[in-house]
Amino acid sequence: MSNAAEGEGECDITGLLEVLGKVTDRRSARGRIYELVFLLAVSLVAVLAGASNFRQIGDQVADFPQSLLRKLGAKWCYFRCMFGWPSECTIRRVLESIDADELDLVAGAWLREQADRDEDGMMVLAMDGKVLRGAWTDENDQFTVFSAMIHPVGVTVAQVHVPAGTNEITQVETLLTGVPETADKRVVVTMDAAHTQRETAEYLVAGRGFDYVMTIKGHQPHLLESVFRKCLPLLRDSPDHVVQERGHGRINHWSTWITDANGIDFPHARQVGCIRREIFNLAGERISKEHAWIATSSAPTDTTAGDLHRHVRHHWGIENKSHYVRDTTWREDTHQAYTGSGPQVMATLRNMASGLLRLNGFITIKQTTEWICRDRTRALPLLVT
Repeated sequence: MSNAAEGEGECDITGLLEVLGKVTDRRSARGRIYELVFLLAVSLVAVLAGASNFRQIGDQVADFPQSLLRKLGAKWCYFRCMFGWPSECTIRRVLESIDADELDLVAGAWLREQADRDEDGMMVLAMDGKVLRGAWTDENDQFTVFSAMIHPVGVTVAQVHVPAGTNEITQVETLLTGVPETADKRVVVTMDAAHTQRETAEYLVAGRGFDYVMTIKGHQPHLLESVFRKCLPLLRDSPDHVVQERGHGRINHWSTWITDANGIDFPHARQVGCIRREIFNLAGERISKEHAWIATSSAPTDTTAGDLHRHVRHHWGIENKSHYVRDTTWREDTHQAYTGSGPQVMATLRNMASGLLRLNGFITIKQTTEWICRDRTRALPLLVT
């Protein structure tokens, strides 16, 4: 890692500041000292440096060098002859009062523009929900966010708060509102078994023109039985795709079969498949075996057995590359936030920070935040768009 401070003056972050400036500032102009875009920018840099809560953001910002504050848009204080910075109280109060959904839309659209697409012109999104265990809503329910991540790059490009009294199944349309439809790009959405619903399939294919890859389990017994009977004869033959990997003292073996969905009563299903995962020890003795039953709206010319295997495996990257990182790097589950938009805004800042790190080629997220913490100006090259 090189010291980014050496090129600090060459870092043009006006693009990011323009994006953050699209978020509506609800405060009255009277008595306003710090602009919202500046507060969001310093908070993002603090999170890039490892800040996991409002107190740590305030402490980080108080230690920012004057050159960094100037770059982020701080105002000059003529009485103190230096660039000013906000207190923790100011940062907390403002971030708890902004429109978190608007910030999510703005941040998601910006990250999506920065993220690279697959070589074949296809964007694959993984949808999954996450409970912020330290945060609670006004209705005394746990705070849940529902997000979409591009795999395999691991950049979260959409997020919504799941309202109290409902669940993430009802929020698919809201989540994907900000994902545009393009004539020359395919969008494939992967999800866990809870989202294998007829309404979701209709919305994705008929409503948005997207394709889906759905896992089928026991909560859809008739569909599971029909897919099982359709795929069972295939298992007697050689698989259409095989992958074997060795690591962590074991051998993982995946076999994938795929066929047409004729006779399957599920909206827009064009293919169904089975993925068998077997785990062996190093002596070649099988430890476990499990089957996953899959339905997809993709045509055979668009999705092969290898593609199906890759989509299903990469789907769980949202747990490893997003949820796990937010918990281990920024201790999200221990952040006790209750007021206003605070929990969702902090989750968005973590998504932006991890997305920026991954887009710039950093894989060891925790180590990189520690590296930035030792010199906060190292974050500037990451903000260049």
